[in-house]
Amino acid sequence: MSLYYLRHGLTDWNAKNVMQGRIDIPLNEEGKEEARKAKAEVDAIPLSLVVVSPLMRTRETAAILLEGRDVEIVYDERILEQYFGDFEGLSRDEAVYAEQKKKHFCRYPGGEGYLDCAYRIYSLLHELEDTMGDKNVLLIAHGGISRIVHSYFFDMGNEEFEKHFIPNCGLVRYEWPRRKFPASQTPSKGE
Repeated sequence: MSLYYLRHGLTDWNAKNVMQGRIDIPLNEEGKEEARKAKAEVDAIPLSLVVVSPLMRTRETAAILLEGRDVEIVYDERILEQYFGDFEGLSRDEAVYAEQKKKHFCRYPGGEGYLDCAYRIYSLLHELEDTMGDKNVLLIAHGGISRIVHSYFFDMGNEEFEKHFIPNCGLVRYEWPRRKFPASQTPSKGE
């Protein structure tokens, strides 16, 4: 099975470099055009399931990409964008954001941390790996969530994690099975 990941199209807040998080911002005209351009690439993939974040920008992207296709679509809150709490609506150019982003084991004030996100996203990825066999699945979600999905398949250092970026309507393919841990790293009974 292949897992495909597509980030939603551009919004006005993306264009202004403002943190959206859970704020439900629609696609702008450029974002709709990005989705129309990505449609041909997505149409070429035989899909069994599409999992979509329930926010407006991802739902609109999915509607454009999947128009005319007969494929099962599931809206799953586990791939909602990270909740940035007090930082939502703040410019990503602010120094306070740059500092907070480096605190991988801390929650954003009033929001979620990376580990909170990994917990919910990894549970979905485990479920898909266990239930979808050799079928292709497409996730349509967010820029922040793409980091967590990428970390599921590949080890990433802190700096690489912070800089990981998929452009709006960018599509990435991952192969199952996911990276397995060596038996030597599995704790024995009694440890």
